[in-house]
Formats: sequence, structure tokens, C-alpha cells
Amino acid sequence: MNLFLTCDADVGHCNMTQHRINTADHPPIKQYPRCLPFARKEEADYLAKEMVDNGIIEESSGPWASPIVLVKKKDGSTRFGVDYRKLSEITKKDSYPLPRIDDTLDALNESRWFTTLDFKSGYWKVEIRPEDKEKTAFNI
Repeated sequence: MNLFLTCDADVGHCNMTQHRINTADHPPIKQYPRCLPFARKEEADYLAKEMVDNGIIEESSGPWASPIVLVKKKDGSTRFGVDYRKLSEITKKDSYPLPRIDDTLDALNESRWFTTLDFKSGYWKVEIRPEDKEKTAFNI
């Protein structure tokens, strides 16, 4: 497990679990890319290539596709995102309960040391089950 960064482009890797995307027998959803101005398309291509080069994503082809979203962050840089709303609509939800905040705070009651962690690009850290990876395909 590689959770710590070695450079700014690195996002680490968590293999403690694999994310499951249960769409049952629903047919694949293919959405077409959204129109992007030329400069934004170049930026999207650059960001995608950087993620391929850093082993975060891999090129593929298949029946699933979702459009990308580019969002300007406060510092002026761009966040690369994917609009998975259509995929989310057909994904069966897990009923795994989150811990209650009051129980968590009670457990920390007599603690003396606390820490804060920042999970840089945390979304890209968790593995996806091999049989579900194709569902996360996107197009630019």
C-alpha cells in the first residue's frame, strides 16, 4: 500500500479494499463528450495524459462512457472530474452504516493527541474491482 506522496503528481494508492459498482444486469450507458473550447480540450488531454503517465488511469475501450468535467479551483488550477450521475442512478446502493458522530466523539473523549490528514486526490486512490473498471470509462 502506497499512501504517501513522492511528488506532486503522485496520488498514492490504497489496495485495502476494492470499490464495487453493482449495476446488476443494466445495459451499459454511453454518454457522448461535452463540447469544450479548444484550449480546455488541450488542458483535458494534458491532465488525462498526466494521469496515465502516473498510473492513475489507463486507456481502454468498451461500451461504457461518461463525460468529463473541468472545474477551476480557488488557486487557479483545474480539477479533472467525471460526471457519473447516470452511472450512479443505476448503481445499487450499499447499506453499510457510517459510524455515528457522537459515538466517534465519545471514543475520543480523553485523547491527548489529534491529527489532521489531507487526502490529496483521494477519489483516485481506491482500487476498483477489475470487473467494474469498464463502467468508469470516460471520454474527452
